[in-house]
Amino acid sequence: MSAPAARLLIVDDEAPLLRALCDTLEHEGYLTQGFTSGREAIAALREQSFDLLLTDLTMAELDGIALLRACREIDRELACIVMTGQGTIATAVDALRTGALDYVLKPFKVNNILPVLARALATRKLQLENIQLRESVSIYELSQAITQGLEHGEVVERTLAAAGQHSHVSAVYLLVPTDDGRALRLAGKTGPGAQPLERAALPLEGSAEQWVDQARKQLEAPAGDGDASVFFAHPFDGRIGVALPIVAGGEFFGVLGFSSSRSQQRISPGQLKALEILARTAATAFETAALVTQLRRMNEELELRVRERTSELEIANRDLEAFSYSVSHDLREPLRAVEGFCEMFRTEFGSSVPEPGRRILERIWAGSSRMTQLVNDLLHFSRFSREPLHRLHVPLRELVLQTVARLKEPRGERQPSVQVGDLPDCFGDRSLLEQVLINLLSNAFKFSAGRDPPRIEVGALRQGADTVYYVRDNGVGFDMRYADKLFGVFQRFHPQEAFAGTGIGLSIVHRIITRHGGRVWADSRPDQGTTLYFSLPPQETAGAP
Repeated sequence: MSAPAARLLIVDDEAPLLRALCDTLEHEGYLTQGFTSGREAIAALREQSFDLLLTDLTMAELDGIALLRACREIDRELACIVMTGQGTIATAVDALRTGALDYVLKPFKVNNILPVLARALATRKLQLENIQLRESVSIYELSQAITQGLEHGEVVERTLAAAGQHSHVSAVYLLVPTDDGRALRLAGKTGPGAQPLERAALPLEGSAEQWVDQARKQLEAPAGDGDASVFFAHPFDGRIGVALPIVAGGEFFGVLGFSSSRSQQRISPGQLKALEILARTAATAFETAALVTQLRRMNEELELRVRERTSELEIANRDLEAFSYSVSHDLREPLRAVEGFCEMFRTEFGSSVPEPGRRILERIWAGSSRMTQLVNDLLHFSRFSREPLHRLHVPLRELVLQTVARLKEPRGERQPSVQVGDLPDCFGDRSLLEQVLINLLSNAFKFSAGRDPPRIEVGALRQGADTVYYVRDNGVGFDMRYADKLFGVFQRFHPQEAFAGTGIGLSIVHRIITRHGGRVWADSRPDQGTTLYFSLPPQETAGAP
């Protein structure tokens, strides 16, 4: 059986483009609903579920970033892609920070947007599976209460804790029969939306008794049969959105009541099925420990599923992290333009340009070509991170001196003092290690520029079998309490107006050094400078990951 078509919510204030995009994607097998108004799109999302939001970035009524924030407040699992004609790093950073999984540049062809949609929907599928896994783990933890033979009150606590782990549940109420069996009392409640019920005891007679019988039959009905609406049309307190009986072995143990944090949307069939499983598990916990052996086997299977899904999610998270590097795509076009115009100028006007001008032109052309190569190397690395690195013997001191010379060149008379010590040669991918040095030295130049004088030191030391290289500056430094965030993508410790940058440089360093089998760390104090260390294993142990 084929999977149902994905539902796309498309927003663009240019009606002809919107209609064309909806028609094209419907032809590709998607279900689309388009709006020229962001507010109308938000209203539609409150009424029905969508798998993916595809929105223009620049719109008059409500821009794409604001729309994305509003939609994710309604549905945190909604996959989001922005369309923009402004393909800048800042645009990608803003969209990523707001929750977008990707972006496409306008105008685009259908064969360009289809892979982007497929990746975003695949990521959303993994995220939903992660939620289902977390809910399964909560049931697994509740089932442990059965094997431990807990008291009634402890089982109540475990049941409430497990129910509170389910997605979009804002309040959980557990009702149990009174001692005489004629009414239900509140045994406990949990969740940010939990409120006191109107009555301390809810009589179990008449309509309530009839509801319990109907709900029990619904739980016992084969999958796909019966009418799940009985769980919503219950006779209990109005604060309870959906109620499920706790029944096992023909005995009634109480009622689990839930209310949803998504007030504009009802609990979905999938969520309801998960809550049914939870209610049955709770009933088993209240009943007996007769199924201990069977539940232990279930626990082992759940533990295996946790490990397998955790591994898949770690791979998915690495792929999501790699998206941040895809902004490097936007650097290639201006570099190609620089190279192209340099070549045109040299061909058409080279004979009339004096020798100093030709040397400057050659340096521009060579610099843009070198940058293009570095960008291409980084893109290759991010795309094929599991392929072997091109490991070669690298004269690191020579590479440092070349990098320092390039960084000093545009700085005029105010040059930092750069001391380069004895640096042992290493074994690795020369292009990627060059990028490490560029990022580390650029940071040292940048953050020490305001010192008088600015000083930078590059050196090495031994740590066991590994060689540890370091770049030290006397710059502004940072508070080591935040060191764990230093190598995160787009993490910045200083305001943009004080120091320019996107906050991606050290995350690239961390990725490359880790890929080589090494480590990277920092030591710093505010206003006392920073030392960045990275280690590389010797050649005989530096296998490709």
